[in-house]
Amino acid sequence: MKYDLIIIGGGPAGYLAAERASKGGLKTLLIEERYLGGVCLNEGCIPTKTLLYSAKILEGAKHGFKYGVEVKDITLNHKKVLERKDKVIKTLVTGIKSKLRKSGAEILSGHGEILGRSSKGYIVAVGDKEFATDRLLIATGSSPFIPLIEGVKEALERGFVLTNREILEIESVPASMIVIGGGIVGLEIASYFNSAGSKVTVIEMLDHIGGSMDREISNILLEIYKKKGVEFELSGKSY
Repeated sequence: MKYDLIIIGGGPAGYLAAERASKGGLKTLLIEERYLGGVCLNEGCIPTKTLLYSAKILEGAKHGFKYGVEVKDITLNHKKVLERKDKVIKTLVTGIKSKLRKSGAEILSGHGEILGRSSKGYIVAVGDKEFATDRLLIATGSSPFIPLIEGVKEALERGFVLTNREILEIESVPASMIVIGGGIVGLEIASYFNSAGSKVTVIEMLDHIGGSMDREISNILLEIYKKKGVEFELSGKSY
């Protein structure tokens, strides 16, 4: 089958491009291997923000007495937090699917493989099906980086080591946790599980947290996290 545009990757770049291209009159096919919405919606920004919002309410309840609000027997139901997270994601994904269908874009679940170029245009295969297109947009996003630490891959298979994907599905709050990487995702995970009751240590190879974040803001954030009880090992390579 021939399309005007094939997009590989259904994250924010891919699904928005598919919607606009289809509305503009192009016959469009969007191919996504995992989940529509990509990393941001399913394994990154959105789910971590739902966890952090629950943590914010928890912290507010704990310290409400400062403002004259007293709450007794404060507990965090982690499973309920995950249920809310899944509900938020489902609602947003459903909305994206609806918008794409209204625009006329087609959605195909599977692994897209670029076979090459022919007189028909670019040839893309999904399973045993092949599609041709004059225009090809690659928006495959990101995947978790596994550090080169001896035994990590084996531990990952056993569920002892988790990436940002698996940690969002963990059913209980661990007593302690080491987060490798003091970037945005690592800090959000550290913040939530610290509030939830884990003893959290963040290992960062740079001498500051937050990556390219403004250094003054990074330093302020570091002090806030330390006051919360999060421990840091800066300028420390884990391998």
